[in-house]
Amino acid sequence: MKLFTSLLVATTVLATPPAWSRPFTNTAGKTIEAEIVRATATSVTLRLPNRRIATVEISSLQEADQAFVGKWLAAQVPPLRITPNMVRKTTKDSRSSYSRSRSYQQSFELSVDVTNDDNAKGLEETTLKYFLVGRSLGKTKSYKILRVEEKDFQVGPGGRETVAFPRTAHRYYDGSSNFFSYYGNYKCIGYVLYAFRKKDDREVYTHASTPQLEEALYSIVTLRQRDVVDENFQKAPPRRAVSGDRNSRRPGAPADDPSTPARRRTPSPPSKPAPPIIIR
Repeated sequence: MKLFTSLLVATTVLATPPAWSRPFTNTAGKTIEAEIVRATATSVTLRLPNRRIATVEISSLQEADQAFVGKWLAAQVPPLRITPNMVRKTTKDSRSSYSRSRSYQQSFELSVDVTNDDNAKGLEETTLKYFLVGRSLGKTKSYKILRVEEKDFQVGPGGRETVAFPRTAHRYYDGSSNFFSYYGNYKCIGYVLYAFRKKDDREVYTHASTPQLEEALYSIVTLRQRDVVDENFQKAPPRRAVSGDRNSRRPGAPADDPSTPARRRTPSPPSKPAPPIIIR
């Protein structure tokens, strides 16, 4: 109680509290303006407008402020150490039946280690999404989402979890055959990871394997498997195929042929990404 009163006296010299602060009132009716710095189940550390730091017992606050501290604590993501481990391999297939083209197979095995450095708070159920991105060898400004996988996980206080994705293989061709130019030929150039807490969609972790993918990360995470996009990772508007249109799908062409107009569908509106969380 004396600490709370002394903090009140120390802040009376400031006429207007900063925008980041809020009032906290103790059970004796004394009010101070402060910002929460950290909290545990029993105490809360406050930063006052004069930048002074003090820790008070949560039980010394009025019920409304105790509830606010509880919500603030529940909303925080514990400090995590997250390490992706990618094993990739490219092999040449000598059995290719096209004399002017060489066939290659890329394989990818990804596991992600998550360590919670907080011994008091766990990470609730979280979804980790994994995107493999390819670039066209014929049209260098065309990209394709080759694979999308997702896994749910959670980590207890002070715990550790490994999220393992199934092995993925992708084939591409290096050659001048018009056949492959027509049907699309994409080589995987990297991957993106995006994790969000399921209860509130709060961002937990992001990672991109190249600077280019890092710059486009928030566009990539809104895409679906087999989406074909431009150099800005934006999908072209759908076109209605008409008779005689040279861009209409040829008989027997695959459904994900880049020259085939996309099916008309109502896309779900992309959600605005939550503010980034700094993973220490």
